[in-house]
Amino acid sequence: MSNTHRFHKDGYLSLSGNNLNYYEITGRGNTSSDAPTETFSDWQDNTLDVGDFKVIPFGKGKHIPNEVQETVLANSFARRALERKVELLIEQGPYLYKMKKDGTKYFREPIENPDVQAFLESINHEELLQNNATDYYFEKRVCVKVFRAKQGRLGKTVPAAIEHISASDCLLGYRKTDKNKKPTHVIVGDWVKQDLQKMKAYPLYDPKNPDKYPVAIYHQKFKTYGMADYPLPDIYGSLDWITNATNTPKIFKAFTKNALNIKWHIQSPAKFWEEKRDILEKNCKAQSPPIPYKEKMLEDLKTEILDKLSELLSGTENVGKFWHNEYVIQLIGATAMELGWKITPIEQKTKEWVESQVKMYDTAIYAMQAGVGLHASLVMVGADGKSDSGSEQLNAYIIHQKTATSIPEYYVCKALNDILKTRFTSGEKVGFYRTTPERQQDITSSQRAMPTESKTPGE
Repeated sequence: MSNTHRFHKDGYLSLSGNNLNYYEITGRGNTSSDAPTETFSDWQDNTLDVGDFKVIPFGKGKHIPNEVQETVLANSFARRALERKVELLIEQGPYLYKMKKDGTKYFREPIENPDVQAFLESINHEELLQNNATDYYFEKRVCVKVFRAKQGRLGKTVPAAIEHISASDCLLGYRKTDKNKKPTHVIVGDWVKQDLQKMKAYPLYDPKNPDKYPVAIYHQKFKTYGMADYPLPDIYGSLDWITNATNTPKIFKAFTKNALNIKWHIQSPAKFWEEKRDILEKNCKAQSPPIPYKEKMLEDLKTEILDKLSELLSGTENVGKFWHNEYVIQLIGATAMELGWKITPIEQKTKEWVESQVKMYDTAIYAMQAGVGLHASLVMVGADGKSDSGSEQLNAYIIHQKTATSIPEYYVCKALNDILKTRFTSGEKVGFYRTTPERQQDITSSQRAMPTESKTPGE
């Protein structure tokens, strides 16, 4: 069983006996699988074959929705922050409205329409919109399945029902014979397991021609600059920070349980791993038949090498053994780059080590909060871990509701509003009803949530 675990994209922790060693990959051209080599414009050049379709991947390497899920769900702060944004968007729940003009201002007038309301309840619209909002905040897109009325083959009809479908299961594609190579279908399946037998293809829903297909998928996304097919989730750039914040409690748990101290800081050059990757790729091509190279092969090799090195550095039985390392200096431009392994003993200063871990955790939390785009007080905690004042929480709430909810509401509700426009001619739309709380000093004592004046018994 491996005792080496990845700490972040450039670092590993390895346990041998009672010694905990820290490994770091340094130098230009870091080859870690999470290194910032991701590109966002050539995904269509690496399509997947699924039956008669070419499927455009959501990410060059990993399936980005799955990467977001694995990283965010493991971190209570990041998950709670995104779920909190869903709560703030939906707030009092959905309602029907029409836009009205009052002088020079527009406002929403709540409307009651029994026919529209009956249709909404038949499709469980509250749960549908909540699921749409969750998908939107996690990956900036929404997918719903639209069903045409059964009599659609006899003449023009309207959509009969819609249901939410998880956006993480949906990828865009086109037929292999399509020379335009533009998405015309949505292929639904588990894109981690990639079980081709369970995948299904549905045509993209066309709001201008709603009765064209018996079943279609409405794919709605928030446009990301320079990306044609998919959006890039806001949280994507903060995934490394989230991972760091998630790992810190695990390190403290191991430290507390086993009284572990980090014994060595081992630095390895990126060029060393680049050469190992080249060897692995050549070995894969030399197989009969050739097998595809996977980045996990290099990660497994790293784990094996680091485990052996940890064993070498630990225990009295290893006295007399040594580690051979070639050390060279390479000139890159005008800069001298040192290429070689460095093994440095770490002084056992527990207090300093703990403080450095806490500082790194705080930095990760701040960076993660910026990526989430939500004021700390709205996650029910201040930036320093303490509750903010009531006025600060109120101001943060008002600013968020006034500036950060209109665009998400548009995308979350758009599919349902297009269906309502097709089915009904009365012009109602669905939106979320939100209120602006009053300051305690602006309302009378008896109306406050916590009255400031109390009455004595019998009064």
